[in-house]
Amino acid sequence: MRTLLAAVVVLFAPVQAAAQDGLIPVNGTRLFVHREGAGEPAIVVHGGPVLDQSYLRPFLAPLGDDLHLVFYDQRLSGRSEGVVDSTSVRLDTFVDDIEGLRQALGLGRVHVIAHSWGALLAMKYAAAHADRLISLMLLDAMPPTSTLWQQEERALAAALTPEDTVGGGALRAAQAFAAQEPAAIAAFLRHSFRSQFRDPSLAEALPFHIAEDYGERSRQFGFMIEDLIGFDLVEELPGIDVPTLVLYGEDEPGAGIGGDVIARAIPGARRVIIPAAGHFPFVEQPEAFLAAVRAFLAG
Repeated sequence: MRTLLAAVVVLFAPVQAAAQDGLIPVNGTRLFVHREGAGEPAIVVHGGPVLDQSYLRPFLAPLGDDLHLVFYDQRLSGRSEGVVDSTSVRLDTFVDDIEGLRQALGLGRVHVIAHSWGALLAMKYAAAHADRLISLMLLDAMPPTSTLWQQEERALAAALTPEDTVGGGALRAAQAFAAQEPAAIAAFLRHSFRSQFRDPSLAEALPFHIAEDYGERSRQFGFMIEDLIGFDLVEELPGIDVPTLVLYGEDEPGAGIGGDVIARAIPGARRVIIPAAGHFPFVEQPEAFLAAVRAFLAG
């Protein structure tokens, strides 16, 4: 029987790995995974849904000096398989995929770094599997209830400018968009995110991998709607008994809508606001963002 000391060594031993990509079988599908960096493992959960981890990778990559970063594309997203059993398109399955990926890669306890929609998945994962976590980092998290989410969506809609709406309409009306050409979809997504930046031009820095069957993937994600109509995680949040960072850009409406609720509900959560930034503080204020994350990890 292994000694307690040996078990602790296995759980906390840093992972050393060169950058590597591949499809990993998880829960009846195959998820695309990119790994880089060295240190304690950190699973990165992207926003979206139906986006991919490409937009996070260049901005989180400097954390590879401290962490072994495990980026993955969620089911139906990016370079992961594009066809799944419709019964698996549920909130709980997306959460189970995080644990399935951790097990498939043979990881012990992990950090989880999650952005936007991904933070909703990460909160549910942390509430169910706090014993598998070293820490939880929530970046501009989606609100923890459907009611607060709708409130945030109304605030985002109110902030749209004529340039945002007219420009988006023109992109959607283009023949290339109608033909679901990946470049046209990526351009529309970047334009859609302009309103969530202090400096809208920085939205052009967001890279996305758009699959050829993006429209079909989006259609399949529609099976999730039932779970998004009335979700409420507030009662689950006090069960997240791990060091937690709740970070937002100061222009993010969700900072004062869902962010306050999350920070109050998770015991001992550290709340950080990045000045002069919106939904993507790692793009707009990369030095301040990295400093905040590293200070959290050091603490």
